[in-house]
Amino acid sequence: MRFYDRQSELSALQKVHEQVQTSSRLSVITGRRRIGKTRLIQQFCASNESLYFFISRKSEEILCEEFMGYIQDTLKIKSYGKIDRLIDIFRLLFDLGKEKSLIVVIDEFQELLQINPAFLSDFQNLWDSRKEESRLHIIVSGSVYSMMHKIFLDYKQPLYGRADLVMNLKAFPIATVQEILEEENAFSPENLLACYILTGGVPRYLEILRDNQALTVGKAIEQVFSTYSVFADEGKNLLIEEFGKEYGVYFSILELIATGKSSRTEIESILQTSIGGYLDRLENDYSLITQFRPFNAKKGSRSVKYKLNEPFLAFWFAFFHRYRSAIESSNTAYVKQRFLENYPQFAGYWLERLYADIYKQSGQYNLIGSYWESGFKNEIDLVAINDEKKLMVLAEIKMQKKNIRKEDLVRKAEKLIRQYPDYEIEYRYLSLEELTAEHDD
Repeated sequence: MRFYDRQSELSALQKVHEQVQTSSRLSVITGRRRIGKTRLIQQFCASNESLYFFISRKSEEILCEEFMGYIQDTLKIKSYGKIDRLIDIFRLLFDLGKEKSLIVVIDEFQELLQINPAFLSDFQNLWDSRKEESRLHIIVSGSVYSMMHKIFLDYKQPLYGRADLVMNLKAFPIATVQEILEEENAFSPENLLACYILTGGVPRYLEILRDNQALTVGKAIEQVFSTYSVFADEGKNLLIEEFGKEYGVYFSILELIATGKSSRTEIESILQTSIGGYLDRLENDYSLITQFRPFNAKKGSRSVKYKLNEPFLAFWFAFFHRYRSAIESSNTAYVKQRFLENYPQFAGYWLERLYADIYKQSGQYNLIGSYWESGFKNEIDLVAINDEKKLMVLAEIKMQKKNIRKEDLVRKAEKLIRQYPDYEIEYRYLSLEELTAEHDD
């Protein structure tokens, strides 16, 4: 698959790279596996001299031997004496950086903690003492988000404050998913929504569907739920290292949120345990969930729900994890049937989320959210405010236009609009058939 999107990320890396002529620079790229970190780095390095090191869990001595052979072959240099410490490899690179500018990529950087826990302190001392006299652009990437965040953004850690750029790479926005579908002659609102739910805009998953000519709703579902599907274990592969030995509790919470149990009270009543600390870490340490309140709710309101931030993980926990026993017995047909039964409701929820994202990306509104009253009554799918123009947009969102009842939206909005007496109120009725990434407000 060709290289899509990521122009702002490439520009940010280039801006840092231009400063290398005065001293060494450090860029940090985080993001979950399959999100395209390596592809982004390769694209950036295509026109620059670079070295690429992948940190695998080998002994430090074996890694040093591997890296030295690579350096000698790539840069056509000779080294005398054996190097068996990684920090000495970087001393050599800083020496080379005195002679010319060079990009040094370290992939899965967090693995260095497993290989040599003292490396970060050693690297800090080396960086602080040698960066001004060399012209290296060191780009480090890592797929364990919590560890990378701690290494570079926790003030107690040796490398805190050293990075010139910290980038958390996200999945493709829906506009890029639409671009891919259009180039493959597979675009329709139905296909766009299905591919967004099943892949979450993750480049590798979209590539799998494209390579298998499975970018239409039916073929995408067949591919994802096929025997030996690569999707079946993806959620576990992405998160089990993040959560460690407590992954079972985290997975249970995420499954419940993905299947509609979105309040803390609901979750605790099912799990029969307090989960406040887990919810806090899922939101603030792992960036997997977000808590949200009714539009315009007072600060401190207890009417709080939780939602997963990523559609693919919501899909994976709602089906692959929920029906794990069927997956383990290779009965993907059963899981696919459960998905098909629940797809209209599941897709309807993500259609609402997508429209909210589209309105946010339009830049026309300073407040966007959903609304409900006590007891989750009078729910309004989308509320968007432009305070400068004194405009309030209220939207009802349904999969099919025929299911929209315009009088229901007007009735549900009565209490809310009384709080905005000077605002123009605009009612909108949105369905799947209008869904495009360029939706015009």
